[in-house]
Amino acid sequence: MNLNHVGLQVSDVDHAREFFEKLFGLRCTYQRANQIALLEDDAGFSLSVSNLHGSPPPTYPPDFHVGFVLESPRDVRNVYDAIKAAGIAIRLDLAESGPSLAFQCVGPDGIPVEVRAPLDG
Repeated sequence: MNLNHVGLQVSDVDHAREFFEKLFGLRCTYQRANQIALLEDDAGFSLSVSNLHGSPPPTYPPDFHVGFVLESPRDVRNVYDAIKAAGIAIRLDLAESGPSLAFQCVGPDGIPVEVRAPLDG
């Protein structure tokens, strides 16, 4: 059994779609107005961002985050630099975290987004 998708409720579907496309390389495979967008990565994982009922986004628990695992620390640094250049807030700065190099930024509606890679990668 494989986990293959996660759905996030957001206030602005277009903004969230663009964030995950531009900064994390996800591809939009379906969108219905500003209500729902389905995005995929190269491994077949799907992320949906939606606001089907015009509701405000939820408040996620403190430890909640969306995570991306990259192949190398250099890849993490490249994404970190792109996020900083885009003016996106950093939640946890770039640092070694256990066996990984990682950081967290603040995604749409305050969703924490973590990016990491193994230090030996």
